Amino acid sequence: MSIDRRSNTAPRDEALLPEDDSESWAVSYIDLLLLMVTLFVLLLSYQQQKIQQVEEGGKQASKIISVEKRPDNNAFLDQIYLSHLKDRVSVVEEQNIIKLAMSDSILFFPADATLSRSGEQVLNEIAVMLKQRPWHILVEGHTDNQSISTPRYLSNWELSSARATSVTRYLIGRGIAPQRLSAIGYADTRPIASNKDDVGRGRNRRVALVLRVAD
Repeated sequence: MSIDRRSNTAPRDEALLPEDDSESWAVSYIDLLLLMVTLFVLLLSYQQQKIQQVEEGGKQASKIISVEKRPDNNAFLDQIYLSHLKDRVSVVEEQNIIKLAMSDSILFFPADATLSRSGEQVLNEIAVMLKQRPWHILVEGHTDNQSISTPRYLSNWELSSARATSVTRYLIGRGIAPQRLSAIGYADTRPIASNKDDVGRGRNRRVALVLRVAD
């Protein structure tokens, strides 16, 4: 009796081959691709966060420069100090405000709201500087505590208001936009010196330009 040995060896050879070897390799490759895509997404998200932080930091830095350093404010003050105005205008700088105060003896005729020639000259110089800047300008009229009663000005309230209005109208005539201007009269309610002597009363009789230079 003959025995066919080939029929017995074939199954043994097939059993030696690894099962699903190609499928296992494909699954590993897909896992690697998914890992790489996930890593790429994380890197992209991190980069976008960094870019956003840099942009926000730049905005904050520019805001700090505009508020704290205020280079345009310094240039304006330099113009005042280097001109002839420094002897005729008192300058006070606060956080977001510059105050320019001028004596009534420079701006007006006595007990009147009509601008004098010297007053017009001072306002001409100031108007040239203010036209270059978009600041809001509040014109304040102030008097001493000495009572006044004339047919035109019944009290210091009318006189201070008329003087503030006179300066405002003149600045408009020199090219300052009306939308940038406001006028108010305080009479003797906001003195900067004592009203007990002529020197103090002279300081209190003034017109002040309050420049709001920053928001």
